Amino acid sequence: MKNMSGDRFNYYLKVIMNSRIEDLPEISEQFENDITISSAEAQELERVIDKHLNLFNRFGAKVVNAATGAEETPPRSDIDNFGNTSVQLDSQEAYGLEWKVYAPNPGFANSPVKKWYYNRKVASILNELLTDVVPGRLKDYFDYPPWLLGTVHAPSTIFMPINEIINLAIGRGVIPDWDYLVARGLPKALVDVLRTENIGYNL
Repeated sequence: MKNMSGDRFNYYLKVIMNSRIEDLPEISEQFENDITISSAEAQELERVIDKHLNLFNRFGAKVVNAATGAEETPPRSDIDNFGNTSVQLDSQEAYGLEWKVYAPNPGFANSPVKKWYYNRKVASILNELLTDVVPGRLKDYFDYPPWLLGTVHAPSTIFMPINEIINLAIGRGVIPDWDYLVARGLPKALVDVLRTENIGYNL
């Protein structure tokens, strides 16, 4: 009888080895939520991804921003703590979602931002809806820790409070209204907070 866990592990291993670098965060999320593989296998797959990313960085590979044509230094994901620019402090539950909490690493000690809350699903929705109005039209803007915006990691952009970005998108007709964010998958409680408060660097 075949080892189902081993089969799934080998499946994910093959997928990782044949995937584009920008697809690795999604693959990581898939196997982290796959109950058919063990935690030890998931950790091993994460190590394979880390090696993949380190090799990718070693040769100075670049990713070209499709919107601006500018080159960006990969990777920028929670897999490698955003290019090892950040330190994960812990995880917290809010608005029915789990958020990873990050602080800047010592190389960004002068950043006025000391803590940043990140949820991949929320960032993905915001990126899809708001790329046309974020500063510099930076793809995956909401996947960047604030201390990277305006640095060599993201030189074509600056930090802008999320409520201002959303109001700008509504004003320009990019999205119809705040309720549209709920229709597209954001928790209503989160949208209500964004609409009434400037939560600053928390997203």
